Amino acid sequence: MDGALVRPGKDERSDDREIARRSVIPERKTRRTGSTARDAIAAIVVAFALAEIFALPFAPAGDDARASATGSGPIRFHEVAAESGISFRFETGARGKHDLVEIMGGGAAIMDLDGDGLPDIYLCNGGPIGDASGRPDPTCRLFRNKGGWRFEDITDRAGAPGPSYAMGTAVGDYDGDGRADLFVTGWRDQRLYRNLGGGKFEDVTKRAGLVSDAWSTAAAFADLDGDGDLDLYVANYLEYDPENAPFCAAPDGKRDYCGPEDFPAQPDRLYRNNGDGTFTDVAVEAGIDLREGRGLGVVIGEMTGDNRPDIYVANDSSACWLFANRGGLKFEEIGEETGVARDGDGGVLSGMGVAHADLDGDGLLDLAVGNFFDRTTVAFRAQGMPRGVYRDASSWLGLRAATHRVTGFGLLILDLDGDGRADLLQANGHVLDRERLGVPLAMRPTLLHGGRTPLEDVSQSAGPWFQKACLGRGLAAADLDGDGRPDVVACALDAPAALLKNESRGGHHLAIEPVDRAGRLAFGAAIRVMTRDRIVAGSLAAGGSYLATSQPRAWFGLGEAKTPVRVEVDWPFGSTEVWTNPASDAHGVLRLRQGTGRVVR
Repeated sequence: MDGALVRPGKDERSDDREIARRSVIPERKTRRTGSTARDAIAAIVVAFALAEIFALPFAPAGDDARASATGSGPIRFHEVAAESGISFRFETGARGKHDLVEIMGGGAAIMDLDGDGLPDIYLCNGGPIGDASGRPDPTCRLFRNKGGWRFEDITDRAGAPGPSYAMGTAVGDYDGDGRADLFVTGWRDQRLYRNLGGGKFEDVTKRAGLVSDAWSTAAAFADLDGDGDLDLYVANYLEYDPENAPFCAAPDGKRDYCGPEDFPAQPDRLYRNNGDGTFTDVAVEAGIDLREGRGLGVVIGEMTGDNRPDIYVANDSSACWLFANRGGLKFEEIGEETGVARDGDGGVLSGMGVAHADLDGDGLLDLAVGNFFDRTTVAFRAQGMPRGVYRDASSWLGLRAATHRVTGFGLLILDLDGDGRADLLQANGHVLDRERLGVPLAMRPTLLHGGRTPLEDVSQSAGPWFQKACLGRGLAAADLDGDGRPDVVACALDAPAALLKNESRGGHHLAIEPVDRAGRLAFGAAIRVMTRDRIVAGSLAAGGSYLATSQPRAWFGLGEAKTPVRVEVDWPFGSTEVWTNPASDAHGVLRLRQGTGRVVR
């Protein structure tokens, strides 16, 4: 076509490469306990723990017990964006040339920007791709929560317009002043906004040492070296010049979006917090400066059993990474050894959204990664023996059947109805323009209920919003009205941002905010909540989902129990502490400060 290079679309290239890999990569040999034996062992351990701690009769943690848990009910959401004052539509800048960037955006952040206890909403915006004749980029929008499902657009006075063609977010108090600061990634640059209070921000990107022209996507704040302040991990995607991009074609020869393999990868960055308002890029010294990853998802949590926060990166069309924290801000990439680099067949993922949560209710924190159409969202199930080893359990958990015909982006795993089991919510939408060939572009979201194994697809009964196909992207969760139930903000490229009010019936909810001795959120803390008949595991993970930041809380469902009888926290770089019969506030929030519990190990 006029001498242009014609290349196959992403799915043909990736499938061919995966078939080749499967023929040469043997099945990973790791010590893994079979599912039946493992569930039995877990039930026995839980039974003895509860009997010893509480001297109470024990209801086993098996699937039958979970399915019969009382207090559960249907998951139901009501979309209320327009009536709540949130009017926003992402500007893709599409110009008819199938530019890769136009199909990738759509992030958000939920944060309490003014300290009033109500979570506010920040929505990333796109912009022009080519020559826009001097037209400025559209700004990201900031909506202040006024309570009672009323929001006010305060963008013009907030001072946080975002970078040129914004992508995603990270939120954290990087300077220790008690206010949540905002980092925004983007195609052309990235920005750090210091929270001045009162709904106002200051752009401190240059002063902080964070200037970059790389295509940054996912990011997360966490204290990665145990020095008491928040460091910053930034995933970068690829080198993209729209004016020099190749011509990529669908099977019928018509122009389509290119795949990530058509462009050079950009290495991720790790910025050490210097404690004086500045950061230093230590990616090379830390061991994360790898060259063949195109990152779209990042989550930070304890994944290897040593109480240090590790970093998981979902890469697009190459092996995903698990950076094990070895202390002193040094990391070792162990994705292949631990079973989370590829799916169970040895194929690479088109990794997008990511989540770190107990998906199967066995008390161990698993990993899940959104994936490409005709593959499946992948669930890496944590194995108890040894710690830090995972197995692809997508089929067993029901993810393969529910997600193999969608392309998954935003990903949340949390208990939406309070029944004591985590549910899965995923935003979907393709990255290839082939509806004329029978492949959908816009897709409906997926909602899986965690009441039993395999998880049950309840998308059809969750509300009218779930019946509408769109190019879904970022998802973020927060309790926006103080009723204890996690609500959801959903971003899309071809539809207005959605505000989903959780109206689910079920058990009681508990949200835990673990903070360190200085009162800062302890990202990476692993938490176990015990009632009289169950143990529920969770964590305060940093990052997660796709380009989106949720309210920094660990969410738990208690079933019929109104309060927990025991809470255990494994502190990052620290010990394990226990609280007995802790009381939450009127909104179901329990704030636990390091050093105020009883140390048990």
